[in-house]
Amino acid sequence: MALLLLMVAAPIVAADTEATHTIKIWPVGTPSETGWPIVTESPATLFVLHTGQGPIKNVWLLIAINEPTYDNLNMITINGTEYLNKTDFTILANSWIPPGPANSTTGYPGTTWHYMASALRGAMNETNHIIYWTIKYFLPEITTTPQTFTVALNLTAHTSPKALILGLGRYDDPPNNIQSSILQTDSPFNRFTSYSKSTLVVVPEIATLALMASPFAGLGLYAIRRRKK
Repeated sequence: MALLLLMVAAPIVAADTEATHTIKIWPVGTPSETGWPIVTESPATLFVLHTGQGPIKNVWLLIAINEPTYDNLNMITINGTEYLNKTDFTILANSWIPPGPANSTTGYPGTTWHYMASALRGAMNETNHIIYWTIKYFLPEITTTPQTFTVALNLTAHTSPKALILGLGRYDDPPNNIQSSILQTDSPFNRFTSYSKSTLVVVPEIATLALMASPFAGLGLYAIRRRKK
């Protein structure tokens, strides 16, 4: 399907967070950045890279979906292979995600920063609506060279589905140090995707394409905070 080159608004972030927002996940062929997530159709060919110092290790994807997507989700595939299904998602009930502490069962390393739940809803134009989310391992490493992959929402019915895709990973300085290499796998995430570097995948019906050519209204603001010690 053709890409919908729809931009959505500039995130408001704390002044000292820009250096942490070095993971970029965008549709291939998107020409420029205006500050909002880029909206594209499913299946979507995306690229992932980092824009700062690196490489970035232990890259995970945080994916948020709206309630119609959850209700009708069969699976989300990457490069034609199942990556997530309905059982992987949970309702977003906390004010900040993902959780700070590590989880040794899943291999989740924890995080030093968090996304505000209300901002996630706003970026998806789902303010005051129920959304679901999950986080899962994706790649061992990304560099400044783009890596492409294709995401598709496999649904049982069409009811305005949306999926917001964000990346998290670990950078340690110096990256060529042996001990640092170990830490990059086991230590909390310290590099993230800002909303302006993220992608919102949709599956629009033909009748709604004209409406989606206009920017979303009333989207929420992006905010993050440092995990409490």
